[in-house]
Amino acid sequence: MSPRAATGARPGSLLRPTGRGLVILLACPALWLLSDLTRVTPARQLAAALLLILVVSAVSMAVISVGLRVSRRVVDDAVPVGGVARVMLEVTGSALITTLPLGRGIVREHLPAALGGQGDLPLARRMPHVLHVTRRGGHDLGPCSLIVRDVFGLFHLRRTVVDAQRITGLPVVAEMTPAAERATGIAPEAVVGVAPVPGIGEIGPIARPYASGDDIRRIHWRASARVGRLMTREDEPAAGRSAVVVLDTTRREGLTAQVEDALVSHAATVLEALGLNGWEVRIVDAAGDEITRTQRRRGIPGPSPLGSEADALERRASLLALADVDFDDDIAADGVGHDHAAGHAELAIALGPDTGEPFSGLELDRFAGRATHRTAIALRPALPDEDEDGGRGARRARRIGPADGDDFGHAHERYAQQLAAARAERPPRHSRIWTWTLVGGTSADTLSDLLTAAEEETA
Repeated sequence: MSPRAATGARPGSLLRPTGRGLVILLACPALWLLSDLTRVTPARQLAAALLLILVVSAVSMAVISVGLRVSRRVVDDAVPVGGVARVMLEVTGSALITTLPLGRGIVREHLPAALGGQGDLPLARRMPHVLHVTRRGGHDLGPCSLIVRDVFGLFHLRRTVVDAQRITGLPVVAEMTPAAERATGIAPEAVVGVAPVPGIGEIGPIARPYASGDDIRRIHWRASARVGRLMTREDEPAAGRSAVVVLDTTRREGLTAQVEDALVSHAATVLEALGLNGWEVRIVDAAGDEITRTQRRRGIPGPSPLGSEADALERRASLLALADVDFDDDIAADGVGHDHAAGHAELAIALGPDTGEPFSGLELDRFAGRATHRTAIALRPALPDEDEDGGRGARRARRIGPADGDDFGHAHERYAQQLAAARAERPPRHSRIWTWTLVGGTSADTLSDLLTAAEEETA
């Protein structure tokens, strides 16, 4: 269902009298008729006064409606779940209501529940505010309504506009501890901190064009003389290590949103850690289709601003791809497709929900290929899943401020306490599934806690 259909707001303008205006509209002819029948002059004077008020209100609404338009611009179109996205609302044109006291109004945003639900902003020339992103994935902002009343409150103008603005909730990327990286083989002790040395299978310092910011000491003078322009030395390994991350996106009964978001966030965290440790990574879903892939970080070997920029673009593209992951694959009907990473991976990590039988219906060994390090992580919900809509239609609009959400600290503290209690009640457990090390936990556990617990049990 589209946001417009869900809220019932349709684009266009609607001018109607308020309840007070209807009373005055009916009172005017009634008082005038009463004056004619009873010859009571004050009744006619009161009717004339009320009619004058109606005319003034109608004229003020006509003046207000001229040039009354609003434009919306999303400053942060993609933010991690739990963060805030900045949005700017501006009244365009020459609307007099922002400079003259001809009436009062609000801007009502018909937002989805993942962005806080319906909310109101006091009408002004510029209305900057922030929206809290509570769910992963793309969220359309929905319609935006200008609601204005004249100074007497007799007429009500609603002007609704629909735009294509959208905010994406990205998976949260956490930091993996060195112990967690060692437990999965991401950063083996034998190679951690060791710089690549030229030798068999390695390419020595290569030359690339000089870029602003490069260290002058790394200029490759021989290559510069040969090509006629400054060239810079850059060390790059000939062959990168390859890893595969399997995300179990099978449609399963009892799968909750918090588990889905936790699994995708763990996948993003693993992707980041692998990239920082020089791995080439592929993330595939339960059907074997590739979700995203990243190369070894280009900015690691040397001070390369171009490489760092390419890394940032690649990282953003991967997070956007993970944000759109749906857990709706039907492996029983569709089967497993082409395994993009099988046979070439040196390290394999599987992430999936624990609904009783983790990774049931999947042949994990088929995805792993010749990987020597195989770690599977299965999660179950830590807290009861809450109904997003409440199941009872639209909620009452709330007031939105320029820094909306600064008062939510206590709610976050209570939620953190609930997660801590859930972690203490059900600590991670360690077992085996086929040739894989299986770590079971909850959506409240961090990836480092899960993997460190597995390493401690193994020790």
